[in-house]
Amino acid sequence: MKFIITLLLSLFALSSCVKEKEYSGDELEARALRAWIKKNRPELIQNYQQTGGYYVDVLAWGDTEATAESTTTESNDLGNLPIMEQDTCWVFYNFTGYDLDGNVCSTRKEMVARMQATFSDRTHYVPYGNYCGKEEFYAIVEGSYLASRNKITLGEEYVASKNDICKGTELMLRKGSKVRLYLASTIGYGSDGSSSEGGYEGQYTLAANVPMILDMEVIRVVKNPSDNELEMVNQVVKISNDSSEFTAWYQVENTEDSDSDSDSDGDNDTENSSDTEDTEGEGSEKKYYEGLYYSSSFTPTEEFAHLVHARPDMAGTGNAYEDTQRFVNMAEFDKKLWKILDEKFAEDIAETTEEDAKEIGEDNTAMIWYVGRFLDGFIFDTNIDEVKELAFGETDGGGSSISYSVSSSKDEYISAWAHCIPKLRYGRWGAIITTSGYAYGSTGVSASTSTSSSSSAAYNALANLYNYYSMMGSSYYNAYSYYNYYNYYGGYNNYYDYEDTTSTIETEIAPYTPLIFYIFIEPTE
Repeated sequence: MKFIITLLLSLFALSSCVKEKEYSGDELEARALRAWIKKNRPELIQNYQQTGGYYVDVLAWGDTEATAESTTTESNDLGNLPIMEQDTCWVFYNFTGYDLDGNVCSTRKEMVARMQATFSDRTHYVPYGNYCGKEEFYAIVEGSYLASRNKITLGEEYVASKNDICKGTELMLRKGSKVRLYLASTIGYGSDGSSSEGGYEGQYTLAANVPMILDMEVIRVVKNPSDNELEMVNQVVKISNDSSEFTAWYQVENTEDSDSDSDSDGDNDTENSSDTEDTEGEGSEKKYYEGLYYSSSFTPTEEFAHLVHARPDMAGTGNAYEDTQRFVNMAEFDKKLWKILDEKFAEDIAETTEEDAKEIGEDNTAMIWYVGRFLDGFIFDTNIDEVKELAFGETDGGGSSISYSVSSSKDEYISAWAHCIPKLRYGRWGAIITTSGYAYGSTGVSASTSTSSSSSAAYNALANLYNYYSMMGSSYYNAYSYYNYYNYYGGYNNYYDYEDTTSTIETEIAPYTPLIFYIFIEPTE
């Protein structure tokens, strides 16, 4: 009996020394995500990806048909070649992020933003270009990179159940592929939660350190985004210059030592590049800034569109406003834009003689009105109120010209302006088209949303009625406590205060984005 008691005491002492296994926060989240998948999407358990620890649902396999475009790497466009097989490439993605309840927390898709009531006329809803080469780097969630750079393994039962989509148990993402990823926060939005702004945010905010769902669609794959935007600019310039109706674009000559010239953001891959041509006889060479052009006699007219719009995410042309329900196509939008610009400055142009319409030169100051656009025609910025009303559906009424000093303002604005504005003329229109090397480079400008509140007053019919009764001075009205309502609503004041909150969107300029500017220079006094 004593032996049994001793044994029991020994076992109790031993068991008291054994502790429950402690899990880290990341491990607990991974276990919670797996439990959620088991309960809500059990068929995806077999699609667990060891690298990254996430789950995959395939929505579209992608374009696997062999074409001339997709079977050669001579072109900058990699067609439908698998992303993971490329040493270096950039991928244009469309994506929408959700929490596990299906609430949207971020999106690049315009129609999703409309359904979530987060749409903004100032937001450029186009796919995001993201580096996706062998060296690990990503500007959006890490899960998108992992899915692109690794084979996605699928369970046999899952593939059999989706044989209309799946073409095997291994998927390599490529152009046309669309997947839904179930990600832990470690490869999602992490400890920050969703932080999208500028019209890309959803109706809900994703909390920090929680799993998410990411819909990801591959739109286009290219080798080099710099080459991609240069091709776009040169395409627009060539088509425009081949048209007899359009005043020619001229490439900006580089008259400085290429080693001493640098762009405004310190990240210019193309400004030091040059084309050479023999324009003045044997042995005479001129150097030019690659991808930078100006027109000193551009004039907006209502009859035709001056710009061939090229979408950055796909070949061909497109309509940046096709889903706004306000413009049928870009030609219709352009006609309205040209008419506004033509009428606003017609008097200034008429009163400026050719003698007074001299070049600004290197040592002068100009008062500038401008419209900034992407090559697909979307207006990202302007200081002209009428254009704000056209493009954004509203204006703050604060449009005014800006003073640009060629000698001292070049560090405040993009280098394309410093190179081209001296060549424009007083009292005349001009235009600039540029790659990002002379604009916002590989960093771009992040989208942002700022809010402001203001107090105001509004008419209150009920308060006015009570005030009327109180003013009657009758004991009958007072007997029914109308006097109390009178005091509550502030005496004879039939208005009440309220707070109005407004949001302002700063349009995103994505990395490696070419731009076009229409610029009017005010006449000299």
